[in-house]
Amino acid sequence: MITQLLASGLALGSVYALLALSLVLIHKATDVVNFAQGEMAMFGTYACFALLTKTEFPLPVVMLAAVPLGILLGVATERITMGPLRSAPPVNALIATIGLWMIFHHTAGWIWGYDPVRFPSLFSPEPINILGARVAQNSLGIIAVSLLVMVLLYLFFEFTRMGIAMRAASQNRRAAQLMGVNVTRISLIAWGLATAVSVVCGLLIAPLTFLDFEMMLSVLLKAFAGAILGGFNSLPGAVVGCLVIGVVENLIAAYVSTAFKDTFAFGIIIVVLMFRPQGLFTREIVKKV
Repeated sequence: MITQLLASGLALGSVYALLALSLVLIHKATDVVNFAQGEMAMFGTYACFALLTKTEFPLPVVMLAAVPLGILLGVATERITMGPLRSAPPVNALIATIGLWMIFHHTAGWIWGYDPVRFPSLFSPEPINILGARVAQNSLGIIAVSLLVMVLLYLFFEFTRMGIAMRAASQNRRAAQLMGVNVTRISLIAWGLATAVSVVCGLLIAPLTFLDFEMMLSVLLKAFAGAILGGFNSLPGAVVGCLVIGVVENLIAAYVSTAFKDTFAFGIIIVVLMFRPQGLFTREIVKKV
């Protein structure tokens, strides 16, 4: 029982972690908290489903196509809506992302309808035996795909010129600009990369529920909770925080009550903001004035 709960909790936490990585990527590169990230993931997942049904491409090919599709969606969104607000007060960009949330939310329903549809899974539903417990292959597959995405992001930030430039811009945008880093280009890449990761997240969560225009709301809130728990300025911290959220909420649902499953994430947000607003895995940032 414990093994099954841990596996399914880690799978859920991995999905939350992918969306949290998207949120942190954009925030570190542009100082924008993108409330529309979940709806952009949902919109991209619907686009992939349309590609799957209209062209009859295999599901693995559609999942690979999700990356360039997500990049195009993120770059177009940044260029059209967020680029003109680059020199505006931060609250303007915040309100704009809430507007984007509504635009993507209702546009998806207008184009593809408001009825949930079943999305095929890349992994077999048959469980396998691990340490005497029957664990769903779907859970293991989600963990594996999420881990692969995280490793690729790590390699990108550690060993590519653009990844190092993004890290520099996230630490000190002004200094990076003086050293020749194009911060406008960094913003475009951050939005494109984050949206691609979030669309992969949508493709992983859709088979667990249904493909629905409201499917990402709960995932977005849990991703925010995990990112705040680990530290909104730390990519590893956001991943660890989301894994903790996924496992603990699964244990609470099994041993306490399912009524407290979603409440736990919101309680985490409140407690962390009250006692350690910088998160558990980041240090408090002190600015000299």
